[in-house]
Amino acid sequence: VHWLRTLALCDRWAEELLLVSQEMIWTVGFFSHKSRQWVGRMQEADATNMVGHSCYAARQARIYLRLSQHAQDKFERTKGVAAVAE
Repeated sequence: VHWLRTLALCDRWAEELLLVSQEMIWTVGFFSHKSRQWVGRMQEADATNMVGHSCYAARQARIYLRLSQHAQDKFERTKGVAAVAE
């Protein structure tokens, strides 16, 4: 009975590890997508000569790009730790 409980617990943790690794990929992708959206908005604002809108969009694009890069860096470090723990 204890062996089956332990096996079920191990299976749940393996599934959780799979889900978390996918969530890491989705998070980086989301931040990259938002950055590209803001770059598009910046280009639209530049085309219509809306300087304030363009500056705001450029700032938002930079924020999301930095979030993407930061998340990618931290997740790569975390994946390395998880691989060592296995």
